[in-house]
Amino acid sequence: MSSVLYEIKNSVAIITLNRPQKYNAVDDSLTNLLTISLSKAKKDNKVRAIVITGAGNGFCAGADMSYFSSELSPEKRGDYIINTYQPLINTFKQLSKPIIGAINGSAAGVGASLALACDFRVMGPKSSIYFAFINIGLGPDGGGSWLLSRLVGYSKALEIAISGEKVFGEECHKIGLTNKLVEDNCVLSTAIEWAEKLSKKPTLTIGLTKEDIIFSEKNTLNDTIAFEAGQQIKAFKTEDHKEGVRAFIEKRIPNFKGK
Repeated sequence: MSSVLYEIKNSVAIITLNRPQKYNAVDDSLTNLLTISLSKAKKDNKVRAIVITGAGNGFCAGADMSYFSSELSPEKRGDYIINTYQPLINTFKQLSKPIIGAINGSAAGVGASLALACDFRVMGPKSSIYFAFINIGLGPDGGGSWLLSRLVGYSKALEIAISGEKVFGEECHKIGLTNKLVEDNCVLSTAIEWAEKLSKKPTLTIGLTKEDIIFSEKNTLNDTIAFEAGQQIKAFKTEDHKEGVRAFIEKRIPNFKGK
């Protein structure tokens, strides 16, 4: 049984972490197949939005601890984290199409990092973001500290990371860790519905906008304005921009093609 499932529905790639017997804990197979699935969605022009969810009762329980054998030195375990999680999280952030995390149940440990690496999240009241690292004497990994602090700020991020407690859906919505709070049985359907709406927007421009915001996080206002100008030059050349202008003049809804 594949540890990651991939299907396309109405221009949306639905990627399912599929180790339900392990609460979708991350092992090498899941990491590799998730990276392959994201890359496939990136290259496929028919795919214009992505939803990631977990099979069974949870989104992702974190790292499969059998991959962190005590027989390995701390240095080798550190190398494993860099070599495994760095390229995976970069794949999320560098993908030019919107990624929605349908967070069913708990996203714990590096599973929380995967959830926060998505551009958007849909959660239910029983869904949770769980920085469980501290409970076994570890700090965050998989970029969790970077992702969390940019969503909620330093003080709140530190509070969450060292509390070792689950942050459930309602609190996540209140502090900005999730975009939509819905009934628990509607998490996936809401995420897919949202992705289908996004798939009708100018896909290339969504990618450019994602790049704009990521660039702005590390650069000055003036540098960001200059970067945005370069991005606009790319946008001016797209078919969707021309269609958007025509639709505006003709007072109709634009028919974007993602080109």
